[in-house]
Order: sequence, then structure tokens, then C-alpha cells
Amino acid sequence: MPAVVRGGRRQASAPAPAQAGQGLGKSGGKRTGGRKTAGPSGKGSVVGSVAVPNELRAWFAVVVVAALLGVVLFTGNRAQALGGAITGFADSRLAAVGLKLQNIRLVGVSDEAEPAIKQVLKKSLTAGQPIALMDLKKLQGEIEAIGWVKEASVRRQLPGLLVVSVVERPRLAVWQYRGRDTVIDDQGHIIPEAQASKFLDLPLIVGEGANETATDILQLMQTRPVLMQKTYALVRVDTRRWDVHLKNGAIIKLPALNQEQALNKLDALMTQQRVLDQGFAEIDLLDPEALVVVPIEARPNL
Repeated sequence: MPAVVRGGRRQASAPAPAQAGQGLGKSGGKRTGGRKTAGPSGKGSVVGSVAVPNELRAWFAVVVVAALLGVVLFTGNRAQALGGAITGFADSRLAAVGLKLQNIRLVGVSDEAEPAIKQVLKKSLTAGQPIALMDLKKLQGEIEAIGWVKEASVRRQLPGLLVVSVVERPRLAVWQYRGRDTVIDDQGHIIPEAQASKFLDLPLIVGEGANETATDILQLMQTRPVLMQKTYALVRVDTRRWDVHLKNGAIIKLPALNQEQALNKLDALMTQQRVLDQGFAEIDLLDPEALVVVPIEARPNL
């Protein structure tokens, strides 16, 4: 049976929540003669939105650029030089009419996942780059490669806003195995960026294969809040069944099959005889036809 060790884990303070629509950085600017001139901006720096000088010009530029890119695609590999020239022209035209990246809005991003997502965005994006020519599919793939993220979508909102919407992986439990604590999602997959010491409110599961079968047992346990509140850890035994370790040191042995039936029997004992308050070393529910309760004084000294 695997050992249960959870010492030294403390709740860490959560980072301050991000403001909606907050950019990845700032760039300066000044007013000259009543007209606004953009200041210098560096890679990864995203400034606030500004109005398009002429919306008709903006959409006309998009149409022109699309037509030119269509020419490049039609001519294929025979027009690489032409393609480079057209791309440069497209970049300058789109930037000239205001279609450039100025702000990023994160949607559905938790405080824990935000730093990793912002790191990807800073690496992939540059303030002021033409927003109409961005490879959004590539950026989406880079965000979905982050362990926190289950799925993501990226969309443009002209003239200069990029909206990144994220569905994060649910944090199911802390898995203790081979002396290491990791946070897992509801599929049993480890979330690499998650520090287990910051998730003390999650259930603790222990042992080989515990991550693969945790969802089912936790669903049964969470419908029994009194038992769950008294539980310290769920320990996987021989990759077949579970032992419920209570905070007072007692152990409830569950069978490999018919776990819900065994827990229903325990529910009846808790209601009728307040068995969890009587003091015992073990309650053995392995045999569906029998119930074995081992008192504390009968437990052998190890």
C-alpha cells in the first residue's frame, strides 16, 4: 500500500486578478499640433485601441491585400520574389490605415493560467504588427499546447483588438505518486504548470493508477459531503480498489467492484449508528455479505 505523505504543503496566495482588456505592455505617445502620434513600441508590447482614420479606407485596403495575396497563391512557387514584395506592401498598407495590433483581451483565463498564456502571446506577437495577416490558427495551437488549456479560440476585432478565449482544464485532484505531488484534470492528465502546494483544497489521491480512476471514486465521494469532509486521502491499492483514509487515522476498505453499494452500506451505518464517531481502526467493506469493524485497540502496533 502506498504511503500517504502530504506534509509541508501550504496554501499560497493567489496573484492579483487581471483587468479585462489589459494589454501585455505599454508604449508611449505624444500629441503634436492636435494630432496623435504613436510612440515607440517593442516586441510583446500592446497598447490601447485607437479609432480608424477612415473605415472605408481600411476595408478597401483589406480587399486590395486579399486580391494581391490571391495572385501570389495562383502563381505558386514561381513567384516567390513577387510574394515577398506583395507581403511587404500589404504590411505597410494595413498598418497605414490603422489595422494593426494594439490590444489583447483574455476571456476565461484564471489567475493561475494567465502568466503562461501571456508568455506565449509575448513570444508570438508584436505590438503594431498588421492584425489582418496574423496566423490565428497557429497562435491557437500554441495556446492549446499550454497545460492549463483545454481549448482556445482567437479572433480579430478590427481595427486593433485580438480576443483570446480559453476553456481551462478542470483541476480534479492532487495525485501523490513516487514521492511527487501533481495536479491532475478530470481525465487523469497532469497539468505541468500547476503547483500542487497551491491546491490544498483539492482531494488527495495516492498510488499507481490512481490518476486514471480518480474521477469515478470522487464522484461517489462528493455526493457524501460528511464522509468527504472527514477524508484525508484516497489510496489506490494494487491498482484494483480504494482505501479511504480518514483524518483521524481510520481506514475504510472498499471493494474493487460495487463500490457504490459498499458506500451505501456505510451511509446506513453512519445514519443509524454514527459509526464514524464511535472510534475504530478499520471498516472492512470488501465482502458484500459481511461487515468487519476493527476497533482501535485491536490494531497491531507497527
